[in-house]
Amino acid sequence: MHKIGRLFVLTAALTAFVGPAFAQMGVVPPPPAARSGTQQYNMTEYGSVNRPTARLTPRESGNPMVVRSAAKVAADLHAPCDVIDAAPLSTRPSSKPEYEIACKDALGWIISLGTNGKPLLNDCVALDAGALAAGKAWPKGMVCSLPGNAAPVAGLKPIAAKAAPGCALSDGTFLGGGGDPPILRYEIACKDGKGYIVDSPAPGSSAPLSSLTCDEAKAAGVACTLAGKKKG
Repeated sequence: MHKIGRLFVLTAALTAFVGPAFAQMGVVPPPPAARSGTQQYNMTEYGSVNRPTARLTPRESGNPMVVRSAAKVAADLHAPCDVIDAAPLSTRPSSKPEYEIACKDALGWIISLGTNGKPLLNDCVALDAGALAAGKAWPKGMVCSLPGNAAPVAGLKPIAAKAAPGCALSDGTFLGGGGDPPILRYEIACKDGKGYIVDSPAPGSSAPLSSLTCDEAKAAGVACTLAGKKKG
């Protein structure tokens, strides 16, 4: 496994939204504030914490035509996703509909329109982190809520398995993204209390998957916030 050559943490605030569109790739939500063990969300304790309002009312799965249409857009955007479910973000007809997609054994995504009218991808963990950080300022509906995305952190399992073999994933969060080639950065925590900072290639990127242990990250000046909370 390649190690991250240079750590960075993005702190850019959210920019203005056009409709329900999320920030352009490279302009990401600020990292969520550190939370106590009882507040920190993870896939096994999902039902015991406060979620963004949009998650409390699950989206209904789309019909097969919707799923096929969403899958085509996802493929055009190089989403690493075998689409198993999809739903439009709005019930209003549109020539450029926006979707939430659920993927087989992988992160879910929301496909929204950027300020330039072109579709963008943002994964469910990143959207969750943004919603928790922004609170009421977060755009309504910009949180994954299909049944297949009910526990967004579960979508990090395949990334964790490759980046940190032997890590039984218990928690995770989004830290930021960008770079050239672009990456998406996550922190993952394991049931044994260990943790990692992981850089995963953004959709369509040639960046390698790379990781640092929390000890290595701390030495580089970036502290993990999830590790040390032993789960299960």
